[in-house]
Amino acid sequence: MTGAPLLAALILGLAGPAFAAPQPRGEVTARNIDGASQKKSKKPLGHALVRHLDMAVAIDAQSRALAAQFGAVSARYATTRSISPGSPYIGGTQRNAVAGNLRNYNETEIEAGLPLWLPGQRDALEATVSSGVIEIEEKIGLRRLDVAGLLRDAWWTAQRTARETTVARNRVATAREIGSDMTRRVELGEAAQADALLAKNELLAAETELAQAEGAEKVARVNYAALTGGATPDGALESIKPPGDIEDHPALRAPLAALRRAETQLQLVEATPIDNPDVGVFGRQEHNRQYSTDPSQSVTDQRTDATTVGVRIRIPLPTEGRQAPRQAEALAEMTRARAEYEKAERVVLADIKAARANLAAAQKAAGLANKRLSVANEQFELSRKSFALGEISAFDLYRVRQLQLDAQRAQASASVNVGAAVSRVNQAQGYAP
Repeated sequence: MTGAPLLAALILGLAGPAFAAPQPRGEVTARNIDGASQKKSKKPLGHALVRHLDMAVAIDAQSRALAAQFGAVSARYATTRSISPGSPYIGGTQRNAVAGNLRNYNETEIEAGLPLWLPGQRDALEATVSSGVIEIEEKIGLRRLDVAGLLRDAWWTAQRTARETTVARNRVATAREIGSDMTRRVELGEAAQADALLAKNELLAAETELAQAEGAEKVARVNYAALTGGATPDGALESIKPPGDIEDHPALRAPLAALRRAETQLQLVEATPIDNPDVGVFGRQEHNRQYSTDPSQSVTDQRTDATTVGVRIRIPLPTEGRQAPRQAEALAEMTRARAEYEKAERVVLADIKAARANLAAAQKAAGLANKRLSVANEQFELSRKSFALGEISAFDLYRVRQLQLDAQRAQASASVNVGAAVSRVNQAQGYAP
């Protein structure tokens, strides 16, 4: 009697794996796919967005153009540090008499001068340059957010194709398994030849789907690598970030900087009601030989010469025709910039609200898709047992299998949608590390 319980326990222990709860077939999760990729390569450190975004921005044409424009705008600081708003000048004249009683008349004049700053003009120009530099910086930040959006879209496109490939690969494996069993049953006379043809048709359809899915996955990975300069969409992209101050959003900081630049431009126009006056100093040297032609005097030959120095100044006068168009243009630019900022604020708030609603919907749909797949897996297992017992036909088995495939695809799509919704929330909140 004492040996019987031990023998029973041993039998149950050996048979335990066979009678364990069946694992869901074909369930596609991030762990399945990412785990396979991490076995092939080293486990990535942290989230991929930070590293890949730096790589993408480094090769982004618009980002490099903005960086070059930043240098061009910053170069205008040299004007504000100059003693003159324009270039100094130097000039001269040379005159000689060709007729008259001045013999060998020669006049040489040399002048040097420079434009002058108007009162308050230098400070207004410096404020304009500073606001322009800040505007370019904010545009660079906004472009980084745009590149992050492109990166997120390409990432989740690659993840979606990878999950579709996994579903297709699982379909091929199941189709081969059922096909082998179907062929064996036909050879034993337990099933008709039509069942074998049905199994073969399913296998060919599964292999076709797998070939298409693998092709799409390769294309998506190539596109992502082209965007990042070689990085592949493996690992984890990012986690959801807590909401921050809306005023720090790059989509708001850039138009606000443009508005500030337009305001300083208007101040510069008002500080420059006329063209810059200029002042110069000149020196003149002249000499000639003069003859007296008075009949009562004897003919004389006299040499005269003179050297003079002086100051010359030119002050333009203000006119409505010059100033009014400039003021109107500056006011129009400021109005446009303010309207752009107000529009951006409305769009950002709406995007954040929509992204959060989309995330909630995606999470709910993912939960339902997981439950549906669990039911479909259980239903398919029962159908396989019923088919083995001859209770249902092969057509009914494949019909249930199609329901399971639909559930697998829905679960895979829902899992990707959740990740994409997280990225959309971060994008809407202006997160670009």
